[in-house]
Amino acid sequence: MPCQYQNIYLIDPELAGSPAQNVPKRLLEHGVNIGLSSFFSGTPRLAYTRVIDVELLDAGLIESEIDAALFAGSISIGSQCYIESGHLPAFHNQPVKLSTVQINDGPVGQIRIGDRVVLQGVAILAYQKVEIGNDVIFGPMVTIMDSSGHPLLGRGQAGEASRIRSAPVRIGNGAWIGAGATILKGVTIGEGAVVGTQAVVSQDVPAFCVVTGNPARVVKCLMAEPIKTAETRGMGKLQMA
Repeated sequence: MPCQYQNIYLIDPELAGSPAQNVPKRLLEHGVNIGLSSFFSGTPRLAYTRVIDVELLDAGLIESEIDAALFAGSISIGSQCYIESGHLPAFHNQPVKLSTVQINDGPVGQIRIGDRVVLQGVAILAYQKVEIGNDVIFGPMVTIMDSSGHPLLGRGQAGEASRIRSAPVRIGNGAWIGAGATILKGVTIGEGAVVGTQAVVSQDVPAFCVVTGNPARVVKCLMAEPIKTAETRGMGKLQMA
């Protein structure tokens, strides 16, 4: 028996991509945390999603409806962020999509976005946790998923939702993520790393390294080791992988 999805859209999804009107206020009303001076260009699509095993529902073993109160605070956007969801830019773009997910009556996934982050048509799906540091810049239409959203085997069979697996995704301060990149579950991208356009990242990326390709591989390192103090600023060496 296939699993079932229940959704709460924080803003009417049909408005996604339209000119932004009171977006911060509407998101705050649904428990989204938004820091000072963050700016929304265009209307994003944000959703709280619950995935349930129908057989558990039919047996009365789980709650019948999604509970919005459990999702309050599951999405957090820092200060001075720029969220581009419009169709007016010269480059290809789409609405930013942020979704936190609960499986049956389990814990709700978390999205944590730091300060001064630029999101342009980025889609983030969190079954467990997606954490983005400060000063991270995303090119258009990046996808970040901490789960594939389904088990490898037994699609449409009993217990499908319960067998979904996830692993946290973390992106360090100052990272650059190129247009169209895909970041998969369990990946940590180090501080100051660069992910190339259309790269598919399934393994950790060291700090201050550049990765490209599918699957993504390190092509060079921007310095021998991270700079930790003002005294060492400018002393890093360019090192080829």
